[in-house]
Amino acid sequence: METTRALIERLTLAAGPSGYEGALGAIIREELGGIGRVTTDPIGNILCEVVGTDTDGPTVVLAAHQDEIGFMVSEITDDGFIRFTSIGGWNTLTLPSSPVEIMGKDNVPVPGIIGQISPHFLKKGAPAQVPEMEELFIDIGAASAQEVSDRFGIALGSLILPVTRFHYDAHSGIIMSKAFDDRIGVAALVELGRRLAKDPVGPTVILSFTVQEEVGTRGAKVVANRIKADAAIVVEGAPADDVPGGPARPQTCIGKGAHLRIFDPTHIGHPGLLSLARSVGRKHSIVVQEAVRKGGGTDAMVLALADRGIPTIVTGIPVRYAHSHNCLVSLHDYRQLLGLLYALCQDMTRFG
Repeated sequence: METTRALIERLTLAAGPSGYEGALGAIIREELGGIGRVTTDPIGNILCEVVGTDTDGPTVVLAAHQDEIGFMVSEITDDGFIRFTSIGGWNTLTLPSSPVEIMGKDNVPVPGIIGQISPHFLKKGAPAQVPEMEELFIDIGAASAQEVSDRFGIALGSLILPVTRFHYDAHSGIIMSKAFDDRIGVAALVELGRRLAKDPVGPTVILSFTVQEEVGTRGAKVVANRIKADAAIVVEGAPADDVPGGPARPQTCIGKGAHLRIFDPTHIGHPGLLSLARSVGRKHSIVVQEAVRKGGGTDAMVLALADRGIPTIVTGIPVRYAHSHNCLVSLHDYRQLLGLLYALCQDMTRFG
């Protein structure tokens, strides 16, 4: 458990917004040491091939995306405030007063606070408004644009990253941190790879760590151009819906098992693989939560269309408050997911 906790902490606290996953990629390659043949393509996708024991067996690709959502400096005002644009989708309600770090000269992080006009200066009785991204700004305590540039080394295009702290409750198994979408999937693939290296299965397994998912599944498109697989499993941090104000019958609940997605607007789960997931879940007493999603999308939307078409499903674990500075997951769900993924790899010849 300590090994798992340390891995998740290392991955979630690392910086790696879409298009700038290099530092995280170095961590992933280090964690994959000794598992299989590791390659990295020019865009940053990492593939780790674990050859199966059956030379005529199927090949299954499992995919988790490296990148997290973030921001980029888009304007520096004359009086030293910083305007920014988003990298990936944010709920702007979560942003005011949130701490950030801007990567300055030589990637030295500069602390800042996301600001907006104080309620003291709003018109009396004016209703609260959802802030637009262009209304927000970052305050680093600078007095001028020149100070932002010369002293702090911040320029147009500088990266801006959310700041959080990692918390683990050993009693409940709850973890709080950032970027569980999809560092929890990355962690699961690393740990699955370690188990496959120790306890091989018949199929050949390709662990794929994609880039730029949050800005349009761009890395997965590159992976889709080069892989030939008999099945694909996408491993995601799935937004949890078991919170006040959520649906009357939530489908993705913290502490109630692995997520198995039947449908979302960008992908329909392959019936044979869904049936196999249900079967191995029953066989191994793995708790699985099935979900039909009305929004969202994953790398499945392009991997399913690779080559002549690859049967694909989406799995993962519930993540509360995804796409914000701070998220929450359960290690119980994570363990159920690991069991499901390994069992699927073991029995991959039985779908169709």
